[in-house]
Amino acid sequence: MGMLLLQQDWLVFPFFFFFLSIYLIGYFIIFRNRNPKIRTEFSSCLISLFHGTPAAILGAIALFSDANRGFAASNTPFQKTVLDYSIAYFVTDLLHYVVFIPGDVLFIAHHLATLFVIVTCRYVVSHGAFSVVVLLVLAEVTSACQNTWTLAGACRLENRFAARVYDALSPPFYVVYTVVRGFVGPYFVFRMVQFYASGLASGLVPTWVWVSWAVVVFSAIGVSILWVYSRWVELIGERTATKLEQKEYLDVAKTYGLHPVSLAIAFVLRHPLVASVVFGATKSWQLQEVLNACKIKLTSEVIEEINKIHSRFPNPCP
Repeated sequence: MGMLLLQQDWLVFPFFFFFLSIYLIGYFIIFRNRNPKIRTEFSSCLISLFHGTPAAILGAIALFSDANRGFAASNTPFQKTVLDYSIAYFVTDLLHYVVFIPGDVLFIAHHLATLFVIVTCRYVVSHGAFSVVVLLVLAEVTSACQNTWTLAGACRLENRFAARVYDALSPPFYVVYTVVRGFVGPYFVFRMVQFYASGLASGLVPTWVWVSWAVVVFSAIGVSILWVYSRWVELIGERTATKLEQKEYLDVAKTYGLHPVSLAIAFVLRHPLVASVVFGATKSWQLQEVLNACKIKLTSEVIEEINKIHSRFPNPCP
């Protein structure tokens, strides 16, 4: 009975309603108190969480359970089920972009191109699922981390825990993403193109099909590499700027003979709208510096130095 179910061509429809239900639950229940933009983004991440890691695991099982796996092998029932699962997800997420973010042409084009590859493999040629499922596994192996990173990034300005999660996840996520999309993925696509170009799949996977797959996948990999490159530039820039900012504030404190803690608290206390300062002291010397700050009157020269630094490094309050 289980194998008979896997062979059904209509599995894509229950999978679609499964993802649509998850999206609607996220939109109308889980994230109902969020602002509209965040609400739709979080709902999209939610269905991505239900697709990415399961698709990667199921895809890997489908690949290893096929004794005849290869670029020219016919699609197995299990592989077809994995492809249907992914078709349903991409259709649901495509609707999300068309309805709520129609201006995001890049993502809409990405989803349409991805659907073209999966649908032609699943319903047109019935061969080549090995190629497509491997690419699917490579694309989704970082899904759970990426969605957690995305959700944490959206909340990091209002939630300190989310900010810590985002900062902690960024470097390892970028490393894994770079390795998968920048090295493993291109190598596999090269091997795939090399095989199909040799004519070993002639009559099974038409030229127009595998060439279109190669164009779509290479384009997606190129966009992914550009995306992760911009993330690395942003991360390195932020870390470098933070260190420079800290150094300049420390230099101001040293120049005027103040402890950095005293300088910071004295600066906050001088503001006319500030009645008190919340601080955390675990050692006696820290408490002493806080008490010292209450007696410090910062000169106009010190304030000017601080304002100059803030104008160059405005984060997090430009």
